[in-house]
Amino acid sequence: MRIYPKKQLSEKWLKAAVVGSLWATVEIVLGSLLHNLKLPLAGSVLSFITVYLVISFFQVWKDHGLIWRAGLICALMKSISPSAIILGPMVGILSQAIILDMMIRLTGKNLFSYLVGGALAVFSALAQKALTLLILYGWDFVLLLENMYFFAARQLRVEQLPPSWLLVLLSLVYLFSGALAGFMGFITGKNYVKEQADSTAYQPVQTHGQSDLFKHTRKNNHSILLLFLSFAVLVAGMLVITRSALWVSAILVFMVLILGYLQYPGNMRYLRKPALWIQLVIIILLSALFKNGLEQLFSPEGLAIGLKMSFRALLLLTCFAVISAELKNPVVKNLLYNRGFQNLYQSVELAFSALPGIMEEFYSHSQRIKGFKKLAYAMLGRSRALLEAFRKAEEKRKPVFILTGGINQGKTSLTRQVIERLQKEGLTVRGFVSLGNTNDSNRNAYKVKDIQSGEEEQLCSSEPDKTKLHVGRYYFDKKGIEKGCSIITDSITKPIDLLVIDELGPMEMNDRGWAPAIENAIEANCCAQFWIIRKRLVKPFMRKWNVGDITLFDLEEDSPEKIAIEIELSLQKAVR
Repeated sequence: MRIYPKKQLSEKWLKAAVVGSLWATVEIVLGSLLHNLKLPLAGSVLSFITVYLVISFFQVWKDHGLIWRAGLICALMKSISPSAIILGPMVGILSQAIILDMMIRLTGKNLFSYLVGGALAVFSALAQKALTLLILYGWDFVLLLENMYFFAARQLRVEQLPPSWLLVLLSLVYLFSGALAGFMGFITGKNYVKEQADSTAYQPVQTHGQSDLFKHTRKNNHSILLLFLSFAVLVAGMLVITRSALWVSAILVFMVLILGYLQYPGNMRYLRKPALWIQLVIIILLSALFKNGLEQLFSPEGLAIGLKMSFRALLLLTCFAVISAELKNPVVKNLLYNRGFQNLYQSVELAFSALPGIMEEFYSHSQRIKGFKKLAYAMLGRSRALLEAFRKAEEKRKPVFILTGGINQGKTSLTRQVIERLQKEGLTVRGFVSLGNTNDSNRNAYKVKDIQSGEEEQLCSSEPDKTKLHVGRYYFDKKGIEKGCSIITDSITKPIDLLVIDELGPMEMNDRGWAPAIENAIEANCCAQFWIIRKRLVKPFMRKWNVGDITLFDLEEDSPEKIAIEIELSLQKAVR
């Protein structure tokens, strides 16, 4: 027997989950709005708004480390968006959070740090955009812009004005707007604290669901090899485009595009966007026209440079799309979880659970929320109620007991003995067990048996049937799955001590079978659960849902008496 106690989140991580979820709402709702309106400098406008809101929040909860934690949570929530390219937005969010947090740590919790931190955070949006263009198109793009600038300067007769002046002027605009965002956020947060705006006017947000961020599933064909291979192709491809002939670069990029599209069609959606190809055509034409500052109407050398810049951009976008897809690999995410990132994992799960409710409320109040101050007050008012909801979601989670063992080793038989002992002690046990058609290794069919009523329903058999769900060597009957789900659903509506589910397997790991009903039972948090799981799936299931303390029993080590006693003692302890 091994006990895995649930780690309680600190107050700082709970607050970070609140700010991160609200921050993600702004990124998703306002970001989509600005994107759909095709507004210029949409990313910079969004940076201004988020800096303003984050500094407002910091006036309510002045905890060191809150901002970078909230930024990390928001960035990870951004990773589950359907967007093909997630690295850029994630880096942008996280860099703003780190800049703000570092400035506050270095210069203190005062107006100066908010002004400088806000200025640098918004300026980082410009820096990231410039760096992105430089990475995409290379130094040739900078030279192209310089040639275009000198041509325009000659036409306007301002040749004496160097390009650096324009860059300085643009930087000053960003820095000033960031400082303004910091100042406005400071004043708004201070006023909110003084006025003690009442958050009880907002209906509580229902936390439900879970993110796909750390979900262990085998539905997607992820590959660690492809993750490393994409990095290798990116580096090698850049060298080829830089040093090889144009036709060699064209063949390489064409092959990468085809392979990427075949393997990751969803993440390669950007290839279907006309805006991308229009942008590349414009860059090629401008390069051909301005390579020699219009001294030569059409430069073949400029055309070749423009084509290479476009090849470079397509290669980078494709490799980044692959990397973005593979960063969602459950193996990568579970590796992070195993390396001490439980706090982050639980915080993201909490933040994601509240996201649908927050977004629904945000949309419903969109007609009434006008202006930065009202927007900030609405979000700040929601924060206190959301923090309380997160506290309740984390505390007193019902325990889960897991019995594991090999296939056909007698897990169900031992479970029935445990149930009998618990019922003799007066505990109310509901749920179901899965009964095989034989008592040896030749089982080829299973039935679901209701523990309370004794009713049985055919669950699966090894006999091929194209009308049934095929998993492994078994074909599952729809009625059997529905029977198990209905038993779980009915059980959580009645007072019980223990819910038995025999057993959880690959279907539930992939969110099929009884998984939806189990998730509802966990959200209801009304009773302890007893799961039967084969050994190789124990760890993934332990991380799949947000549950309380987990006690793991092994068929080969723990007797029915010991298991029943431990369950009874644990349930008595939970009641106290």
